[in-house]
Amino acid sequence: MLSLILAASIAVQDSPARQAVEAQGRTLAAAATQDSPAPTHRVQQVRDNVYVVYGPGGNVGVIAHDDYVVLIDCQYENGLPGLLAAVKTISNKPIKYLINTHHHGDHTGANRALSGQVQGIIGHANLRARLTKDQAGSAPEKKGGLPDILIGEEDRVKTDTLTLAIGGLDAQMTYWGPAHTDNDIVVGMPKARAIHMGDLLFLGMLPYIDTEAGGSFNGLVQIVGHVIGFLPEDTLVIPGHGTVCDKKELARHHEFLLAIQQHVRSNPEMSPKELAEAFNKAPWEDKKPTPGFVTWETLFQAASGKGPGRVK
Repeated sequence: MLSLILAASIAVQDSPARQAVEAQGRTLAAAATQDSPAPTHRVQQVRDNVYVVYGPGGNVGVIAHDDYVVLIDCQYENGLPGLLAAVKTISNKPIKYLINTHHHGDHTGANRALSGQVQGIIGHANLRARLTKDQAGSAPEKKGGLPDILIGEEDRVKTDTLTLAIGGLDAQMTYWGPAHTDNDIVVGMPKARAIHMGDLLFLGMLPYIDTEAGGSFNGLVQIVGHVIGFLPEDTLVIPGHGTVCDKKELARHHEFLLAIQQHVRSNPEMSPKELAEAFNKAPWEDKKPTPGFVTWETLFQAASGKGPGRVK
């Protein structure tokens, strides 16, 4: 069910919950760009008129139409000038729509600043609810940027989809239930054989399951497996953090998630710390902990339902 709501928007908030989310995103950005002490925006063409912009925050997808541009996520508000400059190297056309893959500040921080430039912000109804809650005690100038084109309803289980026609390319936005959070959507572009996974995919680091925002490790395993089942073999995948990869790398990530899940189910008596110590990490040397954010122990906390999935 698609709901259309007239609203003002949201971006960086003053609430403790919002500050915590932003701190998490900055940690991820630093980990994803650890070879560069001063992260800058970098553009990569994925395929046809689909691009990705790397920078201080989650990866931004860009779909370039002849007459306008569509953004998938927008990083932080203070990085918006750099992001817009990078987008201008792809197209000088106006940004028509902004799609949010989920509510975390490293993906939605520039919503408020962009709200006056775009015709609509698109996200799941649960995303709008999360951002509304985050802004509750904020100053008026910090409020705004809420999605006004909603996918689905405020429901953690019901699946839903919305297709945005962009010239000859359709962006298919789908919610399958709780995973990284309770409001993640995947943005598929089948004609371009490309897909933006948001934070359902972390590369080069351990995944984060935000159980405090309704995330579910088992849901993540199920959804990633479902996506793999319908993707063509030559699909290119944009992760929320990390570099563009192929379907084989996404399948390998799913194998990692399955290994974590099986280890938890086979050792129900173990604590998260014991699970982390006993897990065979040798095949997964590329899955790096993020100090002060996601460790092996906090990952097993989330996987076993015994913690928030991050260092508190």
